[in-house]
Amino acid sequence: MYFNKNLSSERNNRINKLIRRIQMAEAKNEIINKTTLKNEGLGSPATLGRELALIGDEDERIITFDKHKLTFRMHPEWKNANHIKIDSMNYISLGIFKSLLNQYQNTPLYTNVLTKVEELAGMPLNDFSRITVPPKPEYNKDDQNKFSKIFDYMNQNFKIQFYYKGRWHGEERKNRVVHPYQLLLESGTCYLYGFDEEKNEERLFVIRRMEEIRLKNGEKFNLPPDYEFSVKHGFSKFGAYTFREPVQYKIEFYGNTQIWIKENKWADDQIIEESEKKLL
Repeated sequence: MYFNKNLSSERNNRINKLIRRIQMAEAKNEIINKTTLKNEGLGSPATLGRELALIGDEDERIITFDKHKLTFRMHPEWKNANHIKIDSMNYISLGIFKSLLNQYQNTPLYTNVLTKVEELAGMPLNDFSRITVPPKPEYNKDDQNKFSKIFDYMNQNFKIQFYYKGRWHGEERKNRVVHPYQLLLESGTCYLYGFDEEKNEERLFVIRRMEEIRLKNGEKFNLPPDYEFSVKHGFSKFGAYTFREPVQYKIEFYGNTQIWIKENKWADDQIIEESEKKLL
């Protein structure tokens, strides 16, 4: 957003943070003054005063100071300042940002994701609210405590145990001991990906079906170097599945579905064969 080649990268970054903070306050109709800015960790009072003077009314006119209310806001013509670079973000970037927010809605990570998205976009969320993506199923709010507990144990490489009932009809509720590798978020469902000691292989578990999550006697495990789910099981774009070896399928599509299938990529090695009535 702000870039002055005559300044150090540290100063450019600090000024960008300062501008974003004032933008956020203005978007949320919050009051921001010298006192609140001093608490933002943007440097010493002298450093902050220097940056405010540089982008203020007497210089670059990016922010303006209300002498009556003693508050800051964005200058009405701030986008015309010499060192403001307005990047016309492409639709892919905006779509990714909005998808990220949808993906993490109702999870403990949402606030952190929102902050990072606004930082990457260089603008408050309100500024690109006219861009949207189709809504996806929301994550179950009851899963949040489970998610947080697993996340904490997982980051410390603790083995966990829990009672779990699979999706197949008649399957009994069993105690499982698992080495938690990763948490997966997909279309409203939270999964745990890890090594199941009983099955002696990697498995996916739906967090919603996990009960009485606890440590396995404080035991730890060694995280393997190839734990990444997408590397070992990410060959298909149809969803999250685990399998011992990649499997290739031939799928036939008819009618209007053919158009939609052709316009998207569903697997890295996909081959599309088209005939008069069907797509293969």
